[in-house]
Amino acid sequence: MDISKLDLNLLIVLKTLLHEKHISNTGLTLNMSQSSVSRALKKLRELFDDPLLTRVAGQYVLTEKAKSLEGELTHLLAMVEGMLNKQSFTPLTSRATIKLFGLPPQMSVFIEPLISEIRRQAPGLSLDIDSTPKPQFNGLINGDVHFVVSGHSPQNAEDKIHRLPLFKRNFVLLMAQTHRLATKDITIERLKDCHFGQISTQGESVLPIAESLESLGIGNVSTPVKLKHFFNIGGLVEKTDIIFYLPEHLAEDIAKNHNVAIRKVPSSIKSEYSQVYLYWHQRVHTDPLCLWFRELVKSRFQY
Repeated sequence: MDISKLDLNLLIVLKTLLHEKHISNTGLTLNMSQSSVSRALKKLRELFDDPLLTRVAGQYVLTEKAKSLEGELTHLLAMVEGMLNKQSFTPLTSRATIKLFGLPPQMSVFIEPLISEIRRQAPGLSLDIDSTPKPQFNGLINGDVHFVVSGHSPQNAEDKIHRLPLFKRNFVLLMAQTHRLATKDITIERLKDCHFGQISTQGESVLPIAESLESLGIGNVSTPVKLKHFFNIGGLVEKTDIIFYLPEHLAEDIAKNHNVAIRKVPSSIKSEYSQVYLYWHQRVHTDPLCLWFRELVKSRFQY
């Protein structure tokens, strides 16, 4: 390969192509036309002397060379970004972008106390916030985001991921105001014949409290509705006998616009997701931009 012909922008296109495996989606992600992405792919194929993506059964799959490049490319681009940020970071004049991932319930609690101070200290800084339901730590491990806000824990690369405790969430039961338990004290016995809604943002197959319920004698919990997002929970709840187990702040927001009741969870039901953390990868641990952001977060959330 003649490295003098290599344009850094081509590597950014390549990274996105390898992730999306789709020319149109790559264009949407990078705000490029489909023809521009196709031209970039043609140049990349010439540079690497490899098809990189081949069409099989109507969709693109990665060649073996492309698979080998994927991890190296993430590391290389992260190094370049680190080199640029490492030179200096002055909040007042910075035009940098901080990329965050977090699902809507915790991201809203996280951003609200920070945003005015971010705007005051770094008016030119951009926040790129992704709240699309999906596996929460992939972007962190792949180098697509700087930080993740989550109550879950990563299952891979734990030794390369750092975390900072942010806040604890209290969980409640959300049900219709007409539900038979809406005006009663909630007991384990009364929950036995209830139907629950499940929010499965990462492909979870059971309720987050299923294990706790089972230990209390409630097995095979009825879950007639499974959602992959947090939209329209209120409209669904107020018209059915389905109960959702939700963070209290989210339940309170829903209650402002829907005929729902919020009930306390029996103390015997425990949640393992009450503590929310800010996570970041080792690759940005000493990056000045990320150091500044973490200090700002500490000033608002440390207790």
